[in-house]
Amino acid sequence: MNHKQLAALFKPRTVAVVGASQRQGPGLQVIENLRAVGFGGSVIPINPKYASVAGFPCYPSLTEAAAQGHEIDLVAVLLGKEMVLPVMEEAASVGVKAGWAFAAGFGETDSEGRALEARLRDLCEQNGMLFLGPNCVGFLNINDRTCAYSAPAPKHMIQGNIGMVAQSGYLSLAIANNSRGLGFGLICSTGNEVVVEAADCIDYMLEDEGIDVVLAFIEQFRNPHKLVEAALKAREKRKPIVLIKVGKSKLAQRATVAHTGALAGSDDVQQALFDKLGIIRVSDLDEMFETAELLSKVKDRMPRGNSIVAVTLSGGVISLMGDLSESLDISFPPWSESAKSSLAGILPQYSSIHNPLDAWGSGRIEDTYLQCVQAGASQEHIDMVLVVQDVPANMSQRQVEQYSVVAHAAVTVAGETDKPVVMLNNQSSGVDPVISEIVSSAGNVALLQGTREGLLALHHLSRYAKFLQQPVEIAEQAKASSARRYDNLPEGKTVLNEHESKKLVSAYGVPVTRERLCGTKKEALEAAVELGFPLVMKLISRDIQHKTEAKVVKLHIKDEEEAAQAYDQVVMNALAYNPDARIDGVLCYQMVEEPVAEAIVGIITDPYFGPAVVFGIGGIMVEVFKDRSLMIPPITREEALKAVQSIKGYTLLDGFRGKKPGDLDALVEVIIRMGELALDLADRIDAVDVNPLLILPKGHGVVAVDALVSLI
Repeated sequence: MNHKQLAALFKPRTVAVVGASQRQGPGLQVIENLRAVGFGGSVIPINPKYASVAGFPCYPSLTEAAAQGHEIDLVAVLLGKEMVLPVMEEAASVGVKAGWAFAAGFGETDSEGRALEARLRDLCEQNGMLFLGPNCVGFLNINDRTCAYSAPAPKHMIQGNIGMVAQSGYLSLAIANNSRGLGFGLICSTGNEVVVEAADCIDYMLEDEGIDVVLAFIEQFRNPHKLVEAALKAREKRKPIVLIKVGKSKLAQRATVAHTGALAGSDDVQQALFDKLGIIRVSDLDEMFETAELLSKVKDRMPRGNSIVAVTLSGGVISLMGDLSESLDISFPPWSESAKSSLAGILPQYSSIHNPLDAWGSGRIEDTYLQCVQAGASQEHIDMVLVVQDVPANMSQRQVEQYSVVAHAAVTVAGETDKPVVMLNNQSSGVDPVISEIVSSAGNVALLQGTREGLLALHHLSRYAKFLQQPVEIAEQAKASSARRYDNLPEGKTVLNEHESKKLVSAYGVPVTRERLCGTKKEALEAAVELGFPLVMKLISRDIQHKTEAKVVKLHIKDEEEAAQAYDQVVMNALAYNPDARIDGVLCYQMVEEPVAEAIVGIITDPYFGPAVVFGIGGIMVEVFKDRSLMIPPITREEALKAVQSIKGYTLLDGFRGKKPGDLDALVEVIIRMGELALDLADRIDAVDVNPLLILPKGHGVVAVDALVSLI
């Protein structure tokens, strides 16, 4: 559904309120809310009990209202669940374009509710009608002065450039009633999403010229491809999406014991996709509000990097900022020499020149503070300007006057630079109205509240600006292969043995051991001589996945005599471990000596969000510590390199304790190839493990020693 279609829902000219009433309740509240927002269209109460409701002529039915010449855009259904479908059937018969229902008791309850929901969906689809809900409080379109909202409208509704969609009605109320002072254009709840989904609302807000930042509270994306499309549009329009996504569930247990399944869950895959798409994920409403405030004010002033100059009046606050920012993507670099010289002429000689800067000096900030901020902003290597000052509402008049100097400095500098200028109140308990007015009147300075939340907002701004500077490619954009590189896959759900799995990954450019699968002892001894020593022998059976546990792997075989003994031993151990195991043969390959490190590169497929490539270093230790990174294919060289360097185990590849550096280029290439495999065989791959992938010294490549592929 497109923006024009959704306009019938979010910008109706005529709203019919079915269940309108003279008594207090949702049926009257919707009409009062339409008045409160200044609705300029027609309000049509529907209730056979009344001749008029709230001063509007009331009709006994939608049919009668239509017969009187009313062309209805939106029907608000304020009746119980059993009446929603009949009302919408009548709405369809008179050509209504959209509907909304407040009632609960549908798919969120039982099979009967789900069946009723399905009938409602079918009706809307057959008649080309939009439907919001059921089981939601509706929407407030503050910018366009319209609504269909069952709760009392907030006392103060501030028009602004922020949009919000929440699947939870309760959260919609909390956001609409917030006292943070954010300016919202459209607030919408979606409930059970029978027709209109949260992703549709996000898309609508992205097309709305009055909205620059989109917020979302999501429990489940019903159609992830819609989210992907919306995120690509958001990037094109440079409108950030700020998301709270709850429900960090893990993927269902797999029939195969794939290591990648233990390393990543469904939420991990979603997070990797959000990162790739530039969706800003936050943890709670406070973090969301501060991030929204910042992004809404600096939309035309994206920073070039993450370097911040901070000016404050407190050494203690500087220490707090240092602790809280340590793990964030923001930095406080030293002052330039020229800026230091400027400060030397502004502050007393005993002042320490550091970043963040304590600009208290002799206490006469009205003479020096603005110059300090200007000196900071003038530095070429600085990307953002941060003015830090507590300005709570309970200050004395003298303090208000003093700290107005700080606020005026922020506003003045914002008018002199194209860099983002931010003011940070370390408390989240509100701001003095005089200070707030000074800052808000400028229109381009964000006044953030809370040290943690404010620094997180700057972190999100830094990462989002970096995202806009880099190209992004997703599966829908990747060029499809004219033919699969590997077609020798068995039908149905199954697990390939190690030899078959290596053939598959090798077809996509992953280096594997030179090996032979032998069906007899004679073949194994011939292979040993051909491949050379030291040798590895592994018994291959799809019924024995844990080879080490079954003792069917022999390493460091030095000669033919040991090879003969090893063959007998692995076969005997296999039968002891599982007498019914189907034995495919014994795999022989030359042992790889002295790798720099070993890694796991795998594929995990989320049933909703598709495949992700998992990477980690350290063999089984990666499972213990979950030190891994996830990437959504297709994977660029830059993405793969960043993923490798982001994990703690990367130090093992970088000349750790005198060892030679690992072959990073070859490792990156394998990750890219695994991404290609994941996309090419997305309809068949359940999970893939290349484990261990031995990383050899720089210039000598990598080699997959073991692999496992699970098919669906």
